[in-house]
Amino acid sequence: MANYIKQSLEEGETIIFKGRLHWSYIFGYLFFSFLFTIGGIVAIALAYYKFPERKTELFYAGIAMLVLAFFIWIIGRIIRTRSEFAVTDTRFVQKDGIFNIKMTEIPLGRIETVNFYQSLWQRILGTGCVEMVGSGGTSHQVHCIEEPMKVRKIICASIKKPQNTQNTQIAQNNPNTTNNAAES
Repeated sequence: MANYIKQSLEEGETIIFKGRLHWSYIFGYLFFSFLFTIGGIVAIALAYYKFPERKTELFYAGIAMLVLAFFIWIIGRIIRTRSEFAVTDTRFVQKDGIFNIKMTEIPLGRIETVNFYQSLWQRILGTGCVEMVGSGGTSHQVHCIEEPMKVRKIICASIKKPQNTQNTQIAQNNPNTTNNAAES
């Protein structure tokens, strides 16, 4: 599968952090895959030890449950890998989808606030939600991500870097700024 975020990088742009969805995002798929695996194993065991007269039916039912468990697990893995996001030195980029791709980009200079949401259950699992509020009041949320506090800190640190550099350049180019600061 193509790495769309790397393909979307501008010349000289580098990835600071690359993230993905937490495994709990696909908990339902994992749970049902586990149930069908146990059911398949039990059906095969019953075929050989408890009901030998129904051996063929139970054996094939067990195999069918194991195959179904495998496909449910594969679907969960595909769903988890369908979304990726990254923080570069100039923007936040998120890619969603497998066949139909949706790319969301937010320039770091346009992000005004970074909010962090985490329930008790999410704290236990190590997942959470990060919301970026941009200029004009638009917002973008990334749900159920790994290490959400780390992502928030990286975005906040990246937001501050361009502003500090820009303010320094403005101060260096404007001689009145330094004179006013010296007079104060």
